[in-house]
Amino acid sequence: MVFMKNEIRTILVSPHSDDIAFSLGGTLLQDFFHVPSLMVTIFTKSNFSPCIKIPEPEKISKIRHLEDIEFADRLEIELQSFGFSEPPLRGYSRRRDIFANNDPASDPIYTEVYHALSKLIKSSECELIVSPMGLGNHIDHVITCNVCCRIARENNIRIVFYEDLHYASQLTFKQIRVRANSISPYLQPWKINITPKFNDKIENIKLYKTQARRIFQTLIKSHALRLGIENKNLKELAVPYNLFKYLLFLFTNKCVQIPLYERIWHMNMEGQDEHSAYST
Repeated sequence: MVFMKNEIRTILVSPHSDDIAFSLGGTLLQDFFHVPSLMVTIFTKSNFSPCIKIPEPEKISKIRHLEDIEFADRLEIELQSFGFSEPPLRGYSRRRDIFANNDPASDPIYTEVYHALSKLIKSSECELIVSPMGLGNHIDHVITCNVCCRIARENNIRIVFYEDLHYASQLTFKQIRVRANSISPYLQPWKINITPKFNDKIENIKLYKTQARRIFQTLIKSHALRLGIENKNLKELAVPYNLFKYLLFLFTNKCVQIPLYERIWHMNMEGQDEHSAYST
């Protein structure tokens, strides 16, 4: 089914073509958000893929866009790509500069991204913006988060934040909380149980053949696992059978019955059921 842009109720904002699948792939399979939904991919001109060796940026960009299309079709959500260039094509010469603690507004592309996304959101009946948190300090993720916050504030639209994967898996819960507080001191985490859909999430991640290295899948698994066991005591975690299950899950494709989660951060509203605020 094809929807008009002005019918869209939830806008899922993805810095790159794989970020929504990595970070929210299980939540989307749970029909968590109001539909119709639109996934907007911001930075889609690329000259690099860890999984394929193609020297032409145009070919890599086209392949990655086709992966996005296949993912969106499978989840029955609309897709729009903005076509902005990734950092190496914008003059970032060193990898460490991409992850430096940059001021997002200092990047010349910031204003272009802001105007493009603002125009799109104003043309819709958007009720909720779903933004990356900017975990990992990738300049594209930080720009996207900053722009989403600005647009939500200016247009009085509700906003929630997803934990950028695979970057979130390499941070402590305390570091994630610090980042959440830097966005707003009122942000609170909401965990979504994705256990029944986790294998489907991994299969959808595999659609991104240019990006889905096995190490990324393992990191995504580890984050879903630690969210599920964060309240268990050390004695329970150290039980040999539990350790065996966890390791089996992390390093094989075996399905084991352990709780798995994704997490979004939202403004806590007194007296309101958080889940009912997002789902159909």
